[in-house]
Amino acid sequence: MNLRTGPVVLTIGLATAMALAAPTTGAAAPAAAGPTEFTVDTTSDAVDADPSDGLCRTASGTCSLRAAVMAANARQGSTITLPPGRYRLSIPPDPRLIIGDNPDPTTGDLNVAVPTTIRGSGARTTVIDADHLDRAFRMQADTRLSDLTITGGTAKQRELPITDTGGGGIANGHHMTLRRVAVTGNAAGYGGGIFNTPGSHLDLIDSTVSGNVAGEAGGIRFDDGGTVINSTVADNRVTNPGDRPGSLAGYGGGIDIRGRETVSILNSTISGNSSSDGGGGINIAPAYLDSLPSPIPDVIDLPLGRLTLRNSVIAGNTVDGRAADCERAFATIASEGHNIDGDGSCRLTAAGDLPSRTPLVGPLADNGGPTDTAALLPGSPALDAAADCPATDQRGVARPQGPACDIGAYEHTS
Repeated sequence: MNLRTGPVVLTIGLATAMALAAPTTGAAAPAAAGPTEFTVDTTSDAVDADPSDGLCRTASGTCSLRAAVMAANARQGSTITLPPGRYRLSIPPDPRLIIGDNPDPTTGDLNVAVPTTIRGSGARTTVIDADHLDRAFRMQADTRLSDLTITGGTAKQRELPITDTGGGGIANGHHMTLRRVAVTGNAAGYGGGIFNTPGSHLDLIDSTVSGNVAGEAGGIRFDDGGTVINSTVADNRVTNPGDRPGSLAGYGGGIDIRGRETVSILNSTISGNSSSDGGGGINIAPAYLDSLPSPIPDVIDLPLGRLTLRNSVIAGNTVDGRAADCERAFATIASEGHNIDGDGSCRLTAAGDLPSRTPLVGPLADNGGPTDTAALLPGSPALDAAADCPATDQRGVARPQGPACDIGAYEHTS
């Protein structure tokens, strides 16, 4: 259903989006043994020889990342450990092996069907590269990822009956936690880095989402609730190709929020993102009104979405080349205090807020720590201007370093 009232964009229908969150009916039956830990010992992309036995073993006797995911799907709650290395996906997706909505675990992206933890050795040393064959991950169960990078993902039309699939890096349909993770260099129709469907939840902690591209939601698409804590969303881009049925496109360069649950952003930095319409940094507006009773009542309980901001920097984001940090329609952006908004478009009015202030934030760079950050420059109004911060910043540096902690994901050290 498409509807536009001012800046509101209604995109894919709820039924088709929920298909992404549906459990895989073709997954292997759980093995008799319980959860275990699989340690990957090869960077090659090879399938598990017998996915039903719950053992990570390819035909050559190694344990690849794909084989580990397939083996974990035969258990509940297993952990996959990835040593340093570049784990490049090399098996192209085969549309003939897709049965309805059910993904094929042996080709294309990595399909996680049961609760699983995937743990790397550091985002700068453990890299999962989809090599532009497919997205990297499709999450159909609760998952926890840490200490790794996800890159090279490209979402394509195969697994869902919609024109442009969501989630170039990750398509998430359940509760996913990313900690010390970099999601960078991915592309999709919706959610260049991460697409979160209705019924899902994302906790992004001490992580960076950067350099992703989409027709809508360059960095992250939230179609439900979530949290962004001590994280940086930077240099993501939305381009409107103008030929995407089912969407007016172009919205939410950094983060696009379309769900009815609350998204909370705490001590994070959203900068350098761009879009062709809506909010360059953050866009929040209704979607999925086709889930409301028909005909739609004359009086709708508005707002339909809610974003809370605390101790965060939203600045340096653009729409069609002009400053545009935030855009909202039939939704609430509620400040909990001590935020900086570069152009005033987030309408910050709480205690400690600094609307229409230049934050003096540097470019995304390796400033130490597991993932890239945007450093606060000398003289920044964000210095010593926050309250009730996490104990450390995104890099693990203790807060505060001065009389008070700093606004954003980065704590300045002298």
